[in-house]
Amino acid sequence: MRQSTQIGLLLLLLLAVGPLSAQNDLVADTLSTRFTLLTQLLQAGNYEQAQIEAEGYRDFLRRNRLAISPTALVLISNVYKANSDERSATRLLADAELDARKDPNYETKVALLDKLVAEYRRWDLPDQALTCHKLLTIAQDTIAARQRRAEHNNIKVKLDSISRVREQEMLEYNDYFHIERSKGMLWAGIVALMFIALLVAYYLNTDRWRKHLERKELEWDMMRTNLRREAEEQAIAQAVEAAQTAVAVPPPPDPYQLYQGSKPEQVALLIEPNRQVVLYMKSLLSDRFQIETAASPNEGLQMANDLLPDLIVCDAVLNGRTGIEIARQIKLSERTNHIPVVLLTDKFGNEGKLDALRAGADVWFTRPVIDNEFDASVQRLLDARKLKHEQFNRFMQLYFTENRIPIEDPFLLRSVQMIEQNLAAPDFMADDIARKLQMTKAHFAKKLKVLTGKEPVQFIREMRLEKAKVLLEKRAGNPQAIAELVGFTSPGTFALAFKEYFGENTLLLYVPPPQNRLY
Repeated sequence: MRQSTQIGLLLLLLLAVGPLSAQNDLVADTLSTRFTLLTQLLQAGNYEQAQIEAEGYRDFLRRNRLAISPTALVLISNVYKANSDERSATRLLADAELDARKDPNYETKVALLDKLVAEYRRWDLPDQALTCHKLLTIAQDTIAARQRRAEHNNIKVKLDSISRVREQEMLEYNDYFHIERSKGMLWAGIVALMFIALLVAYYLNTDRWRKHLERKELEWDMMRTNLRREAEEQAIAQAVEAAQTAVAVPPPPDPYQLYQGSKPEQVALLIEPNRQVVLYMKSLLSDRFQIETAASPNEGLQMANDLLPDLIVCDAVLNGRTGIEIARQIKLSERTNHIPVVLLTDKFGNEGKLDALRAGADVWFTRPVIDNEFDASVQRLLDARKLKHEQFNRFMQLYFTENRIPIEDPFLLRSVQMIEQNLAAPDFMADDIARKLQMTKAHFAKKLKVLTGKEPVQFIREMRLEKAKVLLEKRAGNPQAIAELVGFTSPGTFALAFKEYFGENTLLLYVPPPQNRLY
């Protein structure tokens, strides 16, 4: 029974709160509308209508038992001032003072009293202004006292929190082992002395064993020297005996030179499992290349990385893996991406071209290969390499000038930039470039030779001379100073190298600046 009664009371309370909140919203909207209308009438200069609306506004506040706001007080006071209605203004200010006295909220009370003091002074009511000023002072003091009390409570809470934390720290501190400072320093000194003693003992023991090993090594060196001397004496005796009895046998001739003349310098790699195709491709390429063959994909990739050939001919169909994938790996590798690849496919037209594009191949042919077309395509690849060499020579000639042309190959661009950064270092060599590019010296030299037609030493030397020529033309210094700037240790060597490369004397390009003479 009691529980049902409580539920009923709760429902009645909810039903009462709902209309109350709706009524409060309606009152707030009405006040806002009336205030806006009053403001517009005052701005329009319609003071008589504004007076009527001000009285209605105040009557609405009295009916709803609401206190006047500071802004509304100032606005209505301005209406009365415009109409010179001192009596209504006095009643307004008295009602506002009564509202301020009844207001339990000191913040709103201070705001209303502050406006009341100003309005009383404006209406020349000093006594009422003084009374409101006293009330304002009391309210402000009350607010300040409350703030101080709140700050005091906050400080007290913080101090209590610090005390609890301190007590907790002391409890945790008691859980650990403690030692006095003087005793701690004593034990630290003892440990340090023991450590130093161990170091001294270790050093003495190491020195003793080092001397012992040096004596043993000396004995072993003497034994090795004696054994080596005996072996040399035996080798000399055997050589003398062999020289007296042996007959000179000429070395066997190179079968390649015996049947085909001098061996070509360029190397071609055939990745092809079909023996007949290999023989046919050899017949087409043997006059310009040394031929190396690989029957499997793994073998082909390994030989391409090791040999760095000048040309790779790859079949699109291999055992286990497609030749397209092998060609793609060759073109994606930093080590082998400069090698031209010829792809042999069994597809025609656009399908064969699509295979070549997928593999990144330079040229593609449909089997069976026609020898004339194949020779012409290979020759175009070789001519394209020569054209790249000429373009790179042009790039080097303009690199240090204002007419520098771009270069697309990242390998050459990084090499040129590293040489430019180290031109003044005479000891900077190809080994340094290869190490920074994470290559071996042989690999760097081979790739540079293919892309530029130059050896690394020649490449660095020509870069130094091109820079020197630009500096001489700009009158950047005398030949001796410029020789040091571009990494030549000797002016004479620089002059000889410059004349050999450009066909000009360094003194002809350098004209000393004129000197001013005093007469």
